[in-house]
Amino acid sequence: MTKSKIAAVSLNTTPLDFLGNFETISSAIQNKGCADADLILFPELCISGYGCEDAFYRPKLWEKSIEVLNKIKNLSPNQVVVVGLPVFAHSFLYNCMAVLYDKKIQAIIPKLNLANTGVHYERRWFHSAKEFQSKSISFGNETIPFGNFLFKCNDWIFAIEVCEDSWSSFKPSQIYNLMGADVILSPGASHFAMGKQSIRRQIFKETSRNQNNIQVFTNLCGNESGRIIFEGGSFFASCGELRNEGPRLHFSPFAITTHTFTAKEIQASKARSFREPHPNFHNDQIQTITLGKESNQSFVRPTHLQVLDKREGSNLVIPNPEKQIFTEDFSLFEEFTKAVCLGLFDYLRKSKTKGYTLSLSGGADSATCALLVSAMVSIAKTEIGEETFTKLGINEKNILVTLYQKTKNNSEETEGIAKTLSEELGCEFHSISIDEMVSSSVSIIESVKGTKLNWKEHDLALQNIQARVRSPLIWLLANLNGHLLLSTGNRSEAAVGYTTMDGDSSGSIAPLAGVSKEFLLDWLDDIQKGNNRFITPKHSIQLLRNTKPTAELKPLAEHQEDEKDLMPYPILNSIERKLVYLGMEESNVIEELIKEFPWESKEHLMVCLEKFKKLFGISQWKRERLPPSFHLDDYGLDPKSSYRFPILSNET
Repeated sequence: MTKSKIAAVSLNTTPLDFLGNFETISSAIQNKGCADADLILFPELCISGYGCEDAFYRPKLWEKSIEVLNKIKNLSPNQVVVVGLPVFAHSFLYNCMAVLYDKKIQAIIPKLNLANTGVHYERRWFHSAKEFQSKSISFGNETIPFGNFLFKCNDWIFAIEVCEDSWSSFKPSQIYNLMGADVILSPGASHFAMGKQSIRRQIFKETSRNQNNIQVFTNLCGNESGRIIFEGGSFFASCGELRNEGPRLHFSPFAITTHTFTAKEIQASKARSFREPHPNFHNDQIQTITLGKESNQSFVRPTHLQVLDKREGSNLVIPNPEKQIFTEDFSLFEEFTKAVCLGLFDYLRKSKTKGYTLSLSGGADSATCALLVSAMVSIAKTEIGEETFTKLGINEKNILVTLYQKTKNNSEETEGIAKTLSEELGCEFHSISIDEMVSSSVSIIESVKGTKLNWKEHDLALQNIQARVRSPLIWLLANLNGHLLLSTGNRSEAAVGYTTMDGDSSGSIAPLAGVSKEFLLDWLDDIQKGNNRFITPKHSIQLLRNTKPTAELKPLAEHQEDEKDLMPYPILNSIERKLVYLGMEESNVIEELIKEFPWESKEHLMVCLEKFKKLFGISQWKRERLPPSFHLDDYGLDPKSSYRFPILSNET
């Protein structure tokens, strides 16, 4: 039986970097992994980058995308290459995939279902038709089919649905499959969230079982444009089974996952299991188009491409029954680790800075940031090479610089934890006292106000000035280092505004703002249990976990603790999810909290709920000013990419 091969390429792209994206695509096509593939599939919008945002409105962006497309079509004329780009046609801008073969653009396929939930806002930029299209557009002197088609490649038929199309309740592939499609290509820009890959597998496995065909998924990978991290993880599903899966969250520019299959066996599978659904659809929804011709150029296994709208004969496709599954089943804590490390690496690389500077407090959040930067260095060197940072012009020894800024309200214990952790990670560490600067600032304002500040009347102001004095010093150090400044806040703090604006909220990026404090504490505990393949247990972390989370802004005699200032973090996290993400009624939230925390009184839980509501409502202005953060969980509070809430409302 004749065998065919598909290569699915996950790609790390950069918005508006047309030359860089072209070079990565070109390198992938020329890689030996794609050498004998009949078809090479690239992710959605890989030419322009997915995260161009309002730059998508620029005509120059569309023109450059077409220029790159015309270069790509000449790279491997005897292979079908499918790439993504924005296309302006018939008065609208579309998110499209281009099918290339025989040095020609064979067709342009527009996305039908635009992602417009969570972190995605595609309808701001792109149009989608409400029905299948069969039109044509002009590129220079060429007239190109534009719409939704089936393609015949050798003795098998494929169709394309773009990312959200495959997640829709009514998938275009349901029609394509009835019209003879044996392979459905699903190029995506599907964002990372912990646990999401298992959902993808489930969706595509079930679709391939239901339709008795091959589903090919490929994805972008990396921190493309600052906030959203993509995780790669291309895979093939056939007739209900996962056949092969590529690496996830890879640090390399691209990763190739391939699958070889034969044509006859899927016919038996379809005959055995597939039945036409009722009622019938109108079979004139997709027009018949015949394109291309057999190539005259020599090739080991020439690919013959046609575009059509119905079966031709009984030559159908099924994957090779030999399973070659490469899956990386990370725990949620390991997914978090590698995703943030990849996000930090790409942020560093694409911003062309020299490292990260961190105000290390001896607490859980700043310790987590330090651990992740250290792990980022280790993973990058393992996956890309020992000279990775040298090639980027970065001095590895100075890639992380930490500073402990103490006042009389800081304990020796937290300073010891900060120093020990820095020693364990082998990073540069400094400790300074800022008492003099704090006292000077307080004295100046005392002279302005004509009053002596005291902890009984001026508690919050005296706490905040300590955090704000730290900010210009750590910024100065970061600037001198040529570094990005890490902000250490988490989602729980963002929810209730437990941060000092222009103080500890300062930074270039907030890598932890997408997850809760409860999660971070559990993550540290998981490391100490030896469960994280990327980070080994640390003595400093053991010391840290023997302390209570504290801001250390009040006099030591008051024994300040975060959970005394706020509420227990598990309760805070539960309220946040139910009230903000799920939008539950308050009465239902209380009912669920009583079940979840039976040892707490109903009265105490109601106090916590009211406190959360008040703090959340008045803290939106703070969330608007936090540094960019990574989207890591199934929801976030970043006002640009995740959760929008009015600064002024009846709840503020």
